[in-house]
Amino acid sequence: MSYTNHKLHASSPHLTRLPRIEDGDYYEAHQQIRTIANRYVRSQDYTSAVDLLGTGAGMLLKAGQGGSGADLCVYLMEVYNKAEMKPDVANKARLVSLLRSFPENEPGKKKFVGGITE
Repeated sequence: MSYTNHKLHASSPHLTRLPRIEDGDYYEAHQQIRTIANRYVRSQDYTSAVDLLGTGAGMLLKAGQGGSGADLCVYLMEVYNKAEMKPDVANKARLVSLLRSFPENEPGKKKFVGGITE
């Protein structure tokens, strides 16, 4: 199993140890992304948490892992709210991209959309 994820590596040195989503290590990647994001949030490094959650959620959604991707999307919305981030162009673009990546009938999509519209 390879623990280098080149697509996420640029946003954090912690990510060099993530299992590759492309290799099918979905559960482990999901849990590690959540753990690292929690560390960022606790240290109030909200920008890194948002980058990690957005990138990880997008990759999981594109890999057909709707439940895991949805969980990270909902957590992303929680971080946006906690950090009181403004809905600027980059944040809106990230949310639209994630929304488009959801599988059509994914149950978690409704909760994510609800978080966007609050």
